[in-house]
Amino acid sequence: MIHLIILLLSACLLAANTPAHTADTIGLSFFSVPVPGRGGVMDITLWYPATAGGTPVLVGDSPLFKGEAAQQGAPAATGSHPLILLSHGGLKSGPFIGAWMASRLASKGFVVAMMRQPDPQTMTSEESIHEIWLRPADLSAALTAIEKDSTLPAKIDRNRIGVLGFLIGGTSALSLAGGNLDPESFARSCNPDGTGVDCAEFASAGIDLRSIDRQKLSRTHLDTRVKAAVVIDPEFGANFAPDSLKHISIPVRLINLGTPETLWPGLRASGLQDVIPNARYDLLTGASQYSAFSECKPAGTVILREEGEEPLCDDAEGTNRSSIHDRLAEMVAAAFRTDLPQ
Repeated sequence: MIHLIILLLSACLLAANTPAHTADTIGLSFFSVPVPGRGGVMDITLWYPATAGGTPVLVGDSPLFKGEAAQQGAPAATGSHPLILLSHGGLKSGPFIGAWMASRLASKGFVVAMMRQPDPQTMTSEESIHEIWLRPADLSAALTAIEKDSTLPAKIDRNRIGVLGFLIGGTSALSLAGGNLDPESFARSCNPDGTGVDCAEFASAGIDLRSIDRQKLSRTHLDTRVKAAVVIDPEFGANFAPDSLKHISIPVRLINLGTPETLWPGLRASGLQDVIPNARYDLLTGASQYSAFSECKPAGTVILREEGEEPLCDDAEGTNRSSIHDRLAEMVAAAFRTDLPQ
């Protein structure tokens, strides 16, 4: 499963290497916020439109993936900017897996707060399930801390706040919009006819989904400060309570990477369009579920093959990941420009 590619995804924060693309006007700031649900703090990278200055850094560089260039501490561009809360990855995921999207959105005028999830190498399979309800709580906690922080480098328009999620991050985005998971449906997601993505790992770890804390799984995470959501390849999309989805009042853009024939059933979002009142659904053809990962280095395919891992670096013939990322980032930016109007 995607979230099992742990060691290879463990990325360096700063590294002297070739970036995925240059970004002289992207500022970067690092800070920590209290997250009551975890009983501690969580690190956040804040990406923002900037002017010249700051210290060049490279985020997310690894043996597999190219890092993203930014200017740490650069002066922010003038004006106030919409804020996007970004959560990317499966139940276990590398800490900077969403840097490519954060960088591109910052270059388009958005401030992006990207959560750095817990180290996947120290997380058991059973603990990873808790991410389903911890991550939406993380996003709300981050928003609260950002609103209280008067020292942030960029000015944020508090009336224009959106949430963007991939995979379990997409589940979190739907939760902030007002969707609640149905424990019964979730418990059946690993049945023979279910659409669960992580069932093989759950089975190998002896995890019974019916034993999961139902109150925590189904509790509401609605955050009325969030005014729009973009949801990409959401996990457990089929396991939300329909009544909760029917009451979502903010615009929701649903995006799948690929075609109806290539989509994993557990990531399919098309059915949500008919339930969520203000939802639109799009396919990014020419992409795949692996397009959500960073741009690979030339040796990436060889490394994965030698490790016997999934083909994370494989893209459809005639496409390249950088152009796919550009297209997807423009789709996301266009959605937020429409749904978070000035």
